[in-house]
Amino acid sequence: MDLSKKISKAVKAGKLYNLEHFHNAWENEDLRRLMGNELLFPPSPRVIEAVTQFLPKMNYYPEDPATNKKLLQALADYAGVAGGADWVTLGNGSMEIIDMLPRTFLDPGDEVLLPCPDYSPYARRPLLYGGTIVDVVPDADFIYTLEDFTNKLTKMTKMIILSRPNAPAGNLLPREILISLLKLDVIVVVDEAYTEFSGESVVGLLEQHNNLIISRTFSKAIGLGGIRLGFVLSNPDMISYIERIRVPLNVSLLTQVAALAALEDADYIRNNVKKVIAARDMFSNQLAQISGVKVFPSQGNSVLINTHESGVSAEALQMHLLQAGYLTRNLSGGRGIPGDFFLRITIGTADDMHHVAALLRERISRG
Repeated sequence: MDLSKKISKAVKAGKLYNLEHFHNAWENEDLRRLMGNELLFPPSPRVIEAVTQFLPKMNYYPEDPATNKKLLQALADYAGVAGGADWVTLGNGSMEIIDMLPRTFLDPGDEVLLPCPDYSPYARRPLLYGGTIVDVVPDADFIYTLEDFTNKLTKMTKMIILSRPNAPAGNLLPREILISLLKLDVIVVVDEAYTEFSGESVVGLLEQHNNLIISRTFSKAIGLGGIRLGFVLSNPDMISYIERIRVPLNVSLLTQVAALAALEDADYIRNNVKKVIAARDMFSNQLAQISGVKVFPSQGNSVLINTHESGVSAEALQMHLLQAGYLTRNLSGGRGIPGDFFLRITIGTADDMHHVAALLRERISRG
């Protein structure tokens, strides 16, 4: 049998993700993980205690997210959603949300406007449901105008997706541009994975715009990437549509327990965020003093640099840092990131960032 003739259109449109950097991190646990925008601080002790207490109950199914009102309300309170639990639903990591949203709203032929660059899965999952990605291209500093979006609108445009702060550039689409986009007859998805590091959320716009969906995650500021939890914030009508396609029992028992415990220790989250912001700004200032390095101002928990003027490629810098015990991401040649000189570094501890800045300075000085 020729299996290639039996697979679905979705499989033909799909591509495998390259997640080798996570494999390398687990295979070499002495390396510092500055490649995946994780939080490098351990979970709150309350989370560890809560999960430990529930281990003997692993034989039971979890409660379905839709009925776990205590967790949904805690998420609404944390995010500042006045409407409460009915304005929230959950995904098995924000990666599942990236799949849930196009599956809920897209029909074959529908177009999705997507900044270029942005988080790469957004350019892939809509294709599985017949969607078409339309690139919205910024200037050389990754700055967008309203016209960059509106000039790409057609009668087939159904959705606009954007991360805010942007992944990987780290900047914020101006609030006034987002409000203008919300006035259009399209669904607008704002991924706020890094919002705690920017101090600026658009949650306050939810009640005014019924076409707004906000995606959040536990993998960044909350520091629980391993539990795989993402959550959606929107009005109850929008949530009800997403609930129709959400897989039942999609969030594990221990994930729900850990999430609630983390939210009950919000001071721990805030303190870690302060540490990351301080280290990020210090690191950015140090990099800006290295000749030939362009530093993109970041409101996230990573810094993107362009080393074209130095003549030293991102690959050469990545290997130099790896030899010193640091895993980073060479983003060169990716969607919307041309050339060979773009390196992204996740923010770790202050000591990490001092050392990485010194290593980059030393390698670039050699040419």
